Amino acid sequence: MTVDYALLTDRAMCDAATAEIEFELKTFTTREAQGELTDTRSTRTATTTTAELAKTNSLIASKDVLLATPGLDAVTLQDAADERAALLVHRTALTKRGRPTSGLDRFLTEVNGAQIDTQVTTLTTIKAGIATHRDTLTS
Repeated sequence: MTVDYALLTDRAMCDAATAEIEFELKTFTTREAQGELTDTRSTRTATTTTAELAKTNSLIASKDVLLATPGLDAVTLQDAADERAALLVHRTALTKRGRPTSGLDRFLTEVNGAQIDTQVTTLTTIKAGIATHRDTLTS
């Protein structure tokens, strides 16, 4: 698609068009930054989840050792069994949280990123075209 810069008949129109294009650019660069922030957050969450899962597995193992200890009273055994059951539920939740997103979700995220990149490139080119056209106008 070719942009018809001749539709901008004076410098004021060029300045207004430039302001609109700059706003659009800001919108897309903000979306791009937000996407990068989301990626960073996902990485940090995955790291935290992995650490928490390792800690939970360690606590489950310690409860298993406690439950296998002979001669414990019934209250201690019941408390350890209850705590182990709660840890198992927590481990399940952590495991679910740590699952990777589907291929479709990752694909659509990449498509969105490609759209943003294309828009930024297009808008930057148009902005440069406006500036070139503006220089040809006398008023």
